[in-house]
Amino acid sequence: MRRGQAITALAALAVSLTACGSTQTPPGGVATGGLQAEPADLGDTNMYFIANTDQMGWFVTDADGLPLYRYDKDVPKPSKSNCEGECAKAWKPVLADKAPMATGVDPISMGVLTRPDGTKQLTIAGWPQYTYAEDRTAGDMKGQGKGGVWFVTAPNGAKITGGKAQNNSRSSTTPSTSSGSGNRQAPPPGTPGY
Repeated sequence: MRRGQAITALAALAVSLTACGSTQTPPGGVATGGLQAEPADLGDTNMYFIANTDQMGWFVTDADGLPLYRYDKDVPKPSKSNCEGECAKAWKPVLADKAPMATGVDPISMGVLTRPDGTKQLTIAGWPQYTYAEDRTAGDMKGQGKGGVWFVTAPNGAKITGGKAQNNSRSSTTPSTSSGSGNRQAPPPGTPGY
């Protein structure tokens, strides 16, 4: 078949396929001007992020930019919280009443434990997660090192002591991109381990 005939045949096929189109409405409604997709419904998720400072390296935050903490007296395997009563008033368990979704945290390392009162609490690498009542705005880290047992959580679940996190691959493979102010951001593409 010659090129001209082939083009004519393809055009005729396209016209006939268009005329024989489906009468069903595509998923997401009627498409006008091309394909359209519905935005993702994130109403059933709890969002977490990572941030980076020169002093701390990479660490995990909640949606308000408050750092997540882990408690040395907790148990990671199997996950168990040892912060109850008065402790849980100052160190609020990060609730996992919805599916956890995090930018920069390996989803396999995220889990949920059931507390004695029946509430669900987020875990990272088995460690129960908390926010500190005295942290009020993004960038606050007033709980860091409290009592020698409370530490900001690195994206891999390690605790951050003094400076960069123990086993915190983000702090060693990714240069700091902030001026120490606590920028929330996604990790660079292809960062090892995540």
